[in-house]
This record gives sequence, C-alpha cells and structure tokens, in this order.
Amino acid sequence: MRAAIMGAFFYDDQDTLFKFIEASTKITHTDPRSLTGSRAVALLTAWSIRDNLAEPPKIEQVAEILKAAGEDEEWHTIIGELTTAWRNNLSVSEFTEGLGLGEGITGYIYHTVPVAIYSWYRHFGQFRQCLSAVLDCGGDTDTVGAITGAICGSVTGLKNIPQNWLNGIIDWPRGNNLLYDLSTALTQKKQEDSSKTGPVPYCWPAVFFRNIFFLTLVLLHGLRRLFPPY
Repeated sequence: MRAAIMGAFFYDDQDTLFKFIEASTKITHTDPRSLTGSRAVALLTAWSIRDNLAEPPKIEQVAEILKAAGEDEEWHTIIGELTTAWRNNLSVSEFTEGLGLGEGITGYIYHTVPVAIYSWYRHFGQFRQCLSAVLDCGGDTDTVGAITGAICGSVTGLKNIPQNWLNGIIDWPRGNNLLYDLSTALTQKKQEDSSKTGPVPYCWPAVFFRNIFFLTLVLLHGLRRLFPPY
C-alpha cells in the first residue's frame, strides 16, 4: 500500500525507487514475494506518471513491466494468467474466481496485487468502476482497495475520484486537507530538488485522542458481539 507513493515520486529513477521499496517493505514483511508485489505496484504507478498514460497500453507491455518486479516462477505464472484472462475478456470477478478466490480476496500479496492490477487494466481510467470491481469480490477489501485505488489514481488523478467519496473521508486530524498538503509538498520537493522541505504541520497531538476514541468503539463493538443476538 506504500509502494504507489514511492512509484509516483521516483517515477524517473528506478534504481532509487527499488532501494526505497526494499527498505519500506522490510519494515513489515520479510517474504521475498512481498517485495515483488510492492515493486509491481510501484512500477505501474511510475509508468503511468512517466508516460502520462491516457489510453490502455497493450497487455504485452503490461506483462513486460510486471516481469521486472520479480523472477520467481509463481509470479511469472500469475502474469501469464493475467494476460490470458484479458485475452479471454474476463471480468474482474471472473479473474478472481480463476485464482481460486471465489469466497473473497485474501491478504496474500500474490492475490491482492494481481487482482488490483487486473482491475486497473480492465477499467483503465475509470476510478469508480475500477475500485467497485475489486470491492465487490469481497475478502480483504481494505488492502486490495487501497492498492487498486492508488494504481488507478495515478492515471485518473484527483478530479476523477467521485466527490461524494472524498466528502465521506472523516479522519481528523489526518483528513483530506493533510493529504493535499503532503502531495503539494512532495511535488514541490520533486520539482525544486530542495533538501529544505520539512514535515507538513498539522494538529498531531489530536491523534492520541482520536485513537482513544476509535479504540473505545472497537472494544464496545467486540463486547457487543459476545451477547445475543450475535
């Protein structure tokens, strides 16, 4: 989920991109497949921005980009399945079922990333349709939704994200305004190559109270489920 941001920032420097991806991935995941999946997300995001993709590229081009993410046999088998699914005009749900995920997408990176990529390509430039397609598959929707939204957003930009979805984000003090400020600061740093860019200010002490509030809600919800009706 962090990979797309790095792909967008280092879109013109693959060596540095891969170094940051590796460092970021190893914070939470040591499985080499996690690194492959993260590279794939970053590479597609970087490609979208670098070439300013406005039309769906050829599936063969997508496959070549994905091959650069990793060399293990399982990953290359998945790339072949993705390519075949596209040529057979499968929907996102049909592709997901073909991976054995009829009961929902798991959190395994070789499930979430391929489904996200397939939806990005199947619904190229259509943010609502792209994200809705993966969420309708069920399962680990927060993970696959975040990955899909990031890749698709690198093509569509902010203007094509449904406004009512944006209005529904209520996560003060880390809300939309902070995200806009962060993206602006990163853009300025990239354009000016300035090392003086500092952290974006926001009311960070409020995060503690926000977390206490949500922790209370989660605990109350958990306790409620201990009693009938379950």
